[in-house]
Amino acid sequence: MTVAAIADAALAAIRDVGVEGLTMRGVAERLGVRAPTLYHHVRNKAELLDLVARNAFDEFASDEAAYDDLRSIDEWIALTRTGSLEFRAFYADHPGLAALMQAKVTPDRDQGAGSRALLVRVQIESLVRLGVPEPQARHLFEATSRWGLAAVVADSTITADLFTEGLDLFLAGLRARLIELTT
Repeated sequence: MTVAAIADAALAAIRDVGVEGLTMRGVAERLGVRAPTLYHHVRNKAELLDLVARNAFDEFASDEAAYDDLRSIDEWIALTRTGSLEFRAFYADHPGLAALMQAKVTPDRDQGAGSRALLVRVQIESLVRLGVPEPQARHLFEATSRWGLAAVVADSTITADLFTEGLDLFLAGLRARLIELTT
């Protein structure tokens, strides 16, 4: 049993029953093992939720490579827009996960392990490569990430059109700030 398999099983359970309905027994059943076997790898639900938070974004690995190839602020904005829309859909499919992720947001979260840290790291590094000083790149990434999470958590019934309009307004302001920082 691998960490990835446990995280995948937990995400599948969250998709079906939400974060609130997630149980160690349910994840064990999805893995085809008994709960004590799962407890050998993950001590409790809190640790399981930490594992999910670290590894929930494995499916977004292609975004990591795309951020490496960016050449302009406009490309960063376009990729961030696309990624934000994908994240909204991902969170909509996993009830309660956005609130969990928001609760686990920490400064320097790119320093950890797992797909979440890697995705954060490449996004911040891409801003630095585009000429944004590292402290501001970190700050602007955090503002962008937290806005997206807050918009999803605030109202899970928000329409895709309303989310997209808010995202576009936010990104227009962010683009102006990025251009100001890099010129």
